[in-house]
Amino acid sequence: MTMKKLFLLLLPALALGAGSAHAQLQKGMKYWGATVNFSGEFSRDEVPAYDNEVNKTSRPAISPEAQLGWFVSDKVMLGVGLRYGLTYQKTAIKSSDFESRSLSQNLQLLPFIRRYFSMNDRWAIFIHGELGPNYSWSKVINKSIDTDKNDYWQYGLTVKPGVVYTFPNKKWSVEAYTNFLSLGFNYFPFPRDNGREITVSSGLNTNFPSYFSLRIARYIQPKN
Repeated sequence: MTMKKLFLLLLPALALGAGSAHAQLQKGMKYWGATVNFSGEFSRDEVPAYDNEVNKTSRPAISPEAQLGWFVSDKVMLGVGLRYGLTYQKTAIKSSDFESRSLSQNLQLLPFIRRYFSMNDRWAIFIHGELGPNYSWSKVINKSIDTDKNDYWQYGLTVKPGVVYTFPNKKWSVEAYTNFLSLGFNYFPFPRDNGREITVSSGLNTNFPSYFSLRIARYIQPKN
């Protein structure tokens, strides 16, 4: 049985068995969390039939995110997140001396609400909902073509469950979003009266690394 199927079977039972909020959580508690996602690819294609033509493509990406939150009760947290993404892509074709470089960036401000359900004094599950704007801008540079620049806004709503484990010292925690159970809505208001677009997405896919997103978090008890 795969990890995905096991979690899908266990999640309803965990939710039914969850009682009051996590024992450590209380009104007035502060929260901060941070994560950095790295990804990338490099490919090299050789085509002997075309004078050993060589095509090279590299595409590294990085996406750091930080979150701050405050507990308004022992079960509910309100907060805000800031996420930045950068993707660089370079494509080169040796036979034609073609080279293209692109740099894409985006910045998201994400107010969120999170509802916790406890399992014991170490484990809890939560439902996380975030809503906010996303500004993206990109630049493409080719040797023989003028630089192309583009930018646009989009607005998104995402709901996803997750699980949190608190270490015995009760200072640090590890969180995991269950991305394969997420649901998202995005609204694109295109500039210059070119229309609008609304998309709906889910996390269901066949790419195992995207099933979970891990984050290191700190829950700070309020001062008495």
